[in-house]
Amino acid sequence: MHKSKSVILLSTFATEEIRSFGDFLKSPYFNKNTRVVKLFEELRKDHPDYTSRSISKEKLYGKLFRGKPYNDQVMKNLNTELFKLEREFLAHDMLERDRFEKSVMLITNLTARNAGQIFEKETESITSYAAENRAEIKEFYMLLYRVEEEKFTNALINNRQAEATKHILKAGEHLIRYFLKHLLRLSINNRINEFSFNITSEVNLPDTLLKHLDMESIISYMEKHGIEHSIHIKLLYYAMLCNVNVNDSSIYVTFKELLFGSKNRITKAEFQHLLHLLESIIAQKINSGKLEFYRELFETYDYQLKNDVYKPDKQAPLTVMKYRNIYLTALKAGEFEWAEKFIHEYRDELQKNDRQSIVELSMAQLQFEKGNYEETLKHLQRVRTSQIFYKIDVKNLGLMALYELSHFEAAISSIESFRKMLAGNKTLTGQYRDKNRNFISILGQLIKAALERTEGSREEILQKISSTEQLGNRRWLIRKAEELR
Repeated sequence: MHKSKSVILLSTFATEEIRSFGDFLKSPYFNKNTRVVKLFEELRKDHPDYTSRSISKEKLYGKLFRGKPYNDQVMKNLNTELFKLEREFLAHDMLERDRFEKSVMLITNLTARNAGQIFEKETESITSYAAENRAEIKEFYMLLYRVEEEKFTNALINNRQAEATKHILKAGEHLIRYFLKHLLRLSINNRINEFSFNITSEVNLPDTLLKHLDMESIISYMEKHGIEHSIHIKLLYYAMLCNVNVNDSSIYVTFKELLFGSKNRITKAEFQHLLHLLESIIAQKINSGKLEFYRELFETYDYQLKNDVYKPDKQAPLTVMKYRNIYLTALKAGEFEWAEKFIHEYRDELQKNDRQSIVELSMAQLQFEKGNYEETLKHLQRVRTSQIFYKIDVKNLGLMALYELSHFEAAISSIESFRKMLAGNKTLTGQYRDKNRNFISILGQLIKAALERTEGSREEILQKISSTEQLGNRRWLIRKAEELR
């Protein structure tokens, strides 16, 4: 029974949801099968683990049908009915929490009933609510489009054709804003993904369509005629241009100035999303070799923390990736004291399971940047993580610290285990694996040159670094190669 779909889904319910679902099942409007209620009452005793033998099909059947021989088909039917009601409850529960969606469904029903007076009051109420609560409405433009569509239909039903035109145009405005917003976001996300994982697509309809749209003219028209929220579309457009033209600094400056200058004209959620895009754009510039942008990225993170816009939800934990990106950027920008303060002040916002190891790793990276290599190794020894990316961070940092300390034999041994780790893990992208493989390959050459003091090695290694496209820790390798004599 514990492997049935009904139990698997039930195990995801929170305690409050279990109580609400019990009330849902007991309502004759939703369910008239009392056996399903009894089945749920027996199952809820084991919530949320459902590992007890008491929930075997045979034992449950015995409690539901005392004295009767076991019938597998009856249990299957009850299970199927329970699973169906679970799904209905989740959909109903989501609808109950979405006031705007409920209101749109209500006015659709009122249109069908031709309840004109009530329809007018409801649409006025929903439009006012939407204007005041735009930040809370997930698909704001699409839902307003649906409202205007209902207004158009209602006007036709009641022979008010003169009013229909304004509703058609308003519906069109909302639909176009929805379309442009999502088209631009899709294009940006695809560009980031292509850049991060070195992926190219032969068929790309969103980008093809964007190339044929005169976005400059569309945005200019929207601004000229005072169409609401056109600034959001403009910001997304410039974010897309920044992703397409990574090396064009003027577009980046325009986007950044426009973003901070328009802060009070967009919602907090929109501003945070665009700040995240700004991070990605700066990261692309850094990855393309513009290392001076570490300062820009650091200032962006500093702004986010000071203005409490570094995560979308205050109650959510700080993601390990965000935490890591912030302190590493501070280290690259030479802000050691700032980085150390951040590491300790924000550690409690990380999820507990990996917190201690991530903090140890971050302190190891801080000590390495300070030149305290023995301390680096001590912190690395205390890292315990199952995350492959952090295991790779540990290996990279440990190898560099061993090299700095001239512990070459230990470094050679660690290179071999690192090579096996990279070969054995199938979840890594080819690009990421190549960056690390190339790093340990060149590091091996550095160790050999340092041990043998081979003449000409310095120039050969620098040439190798220069000609290798995918390479981790490039700046450190260049410094170590230049130090060779």
